[in-house]
Amino acid sequence: MKFRVLFAIFFIIFLTACSTTKQTVIEDEVIFYGEGDHWNVKYIYNPELYNEKKVNWVEIELKNSQLLQEDLSNIDIGFEGRDGLITGNVGDMVTKIKGNVISFLVGTVNSETFKEDKYKITIKFEDKPDVIKLQFLN
Repeated sequence: MKFRVLFAIFFIIFLTACSTTKQTVIEDEVIFYGEGDHWNVKYIYNPELYNEKKVNWVEIELKNSQLLQEDLSNIDIGFEGRDGLITGNVGDMVTKIKGNVISFLVGTVNSETFKEDKYKITIKFEDKPDVIKLQFLN
């Protein structure tokens, strides 16, 4: 009986130790990047900006079409991470536009950000949803 209990405890500890994955804390600015059918996306995580203002920049670039200022109110986003989902309309956000690239501020969707994190952003524009997975780039 004691052997079975000891074996079960050892087995649980062994499984727990094997399933633990090491995560790399981000100390400098990094980019998470992804490409969709209609958009290219960068999530630029800057730990200093986040610690100071609790926000970071997202850049979305429309492929094969020209963007106008009035198009911003027709772009809806959903930004998903490990700890949550942020949704909104780009026209309601603080934005910068340069050519076909729109930059806007978002709060982070994870309580901590690691290089191993993966994000998903859904962009809906002109009734065309584009779901893009973002991964660590640099």
